[in-house]
Amino acid sequence: MEKAVLPRALGACLIILACFATGALCQPKPVPRLVDQPLDQASYVTLAREWQDYIDKHGETADALVNLGMAQNYSGAHDAARLAGKRAVELEPDNPRALNFYAGLLSTSEEGLAEALRLLERCRSVAPDYGNALATLAATHLKSGQLQKAADVSKTIFDRRIMSRPLMDYAYNMLIGLPKGAVLVVNGDNDTFSPLALQAGMDLRTDVIVVNRHLLNMPVYYDSLLREHAVLRPAGMWKPEASLNASRSIIERWITEKKVPLYISSTVDMNNLGLDPKTMNIEGLSLRASGKGLTPEEAARLVLERYRLDSATDWDFAWDLAPDVSTVLYNYVACLAQLSQLDGVPDDLKCKLLGKAAAIAKFHDLSTRAHVEILLKKCEKE
Repeated sequence: MEKAVLPRALGACLIILACFATGALCQPKPVPRLVDQPLDQASYVTLAREWQDYIDKHGETADALVNLGMAQNYSGAHDAARLAGKRAVELEPDNPRALNFYAGLLSTSEEGLAEALRLLERCRSVAPDYGNALATLAATHLKSGQLQKAADVSKTIFDRRIMSRPLMDYAYNMLIGLPKGAVLVVNGDNDTFSPLALQAGMDLRTDVIVVNRHLLNMPVYYDSLLREHAVLRPAGMWKPEASLNASRSIIERWITEKKVPLYISSTVDMNNLGLDPKTMNIEGLSLRASGKGLTPEEAARLVLERYRLDSATDWDFAWDLAPDVSTVLYNYVACLAQLSQLDGVPDDLKCKLLGKAAAIAKFHDLSTRAHVEILLKKCEKE
């Protein structure tokens, strides 16, 4: 082991010394996406400065400008990030990463949607299997109120096998236990486009309405949902106030009217919605906010007997190349542990739930591992 490590460490030292010796400025660390590895704001400010220094020393490239723009965007310097993204596309008009980054920034405002779609279609033509850009394209169609076009792109994601097996299984588990005609409120890219891809690619649980919580703040997206799904239309002439928190009032309205079984993904921040999770029932990877659902024992059996959990601990999968997938699987551990603590779940099922949770937590070295293992030992003693 030590013999294998020393050459790598020595090599790294030689590279650093070479940089100092030549007066060259070594390339800074790539800026990770938020879904892969979120950093604190100070770290993004530092990375932005390092990448700007690198560009000043070595000149502009699309890759360097994208890293600079990402660091600026995550640190809150959004206007500077847009300038960096625009310049990256100007330098390399067919660079997929630059096209995707700049289009993503443009798509945050309604006036930028048309240009974002144009850039993403160009990206699709030069890199048809670039999964991040396809997800951005699907999201931009949703923001534009083009639900069918978003579904078509989601089908492409499925057909081209861009979505990993663990993420496909996670999406399957999100959908499989929901009652007919349920609405599932989701949060980010992984828990939005993975179920949409399964629905479009496998015709799986197409009766479930998948709604992105953040996009609800965009009137065009909300209006397109109402046109597509009459059951979501509010009673009377009620309309949400145009604000950054429109999603909160919309979801509260759906809960109050009780027209559909409403479920909220465990990835959604309940505090931002002003909802108390203690008033809801956990049923696997989601909380039931309205409608008649499962008993605690039925929910436990759903997870243990129908969920596809084996891929969460698959040694053959390249986990190091997909840190965002590992992050998503944290939700398995949380839901399994929470279900095990419910009254009405038989003791043998509680231990099985905790056993699964402990195995996943150990495999991914999650911060919750010690807590889950304590619960498991206690359960086994009882």
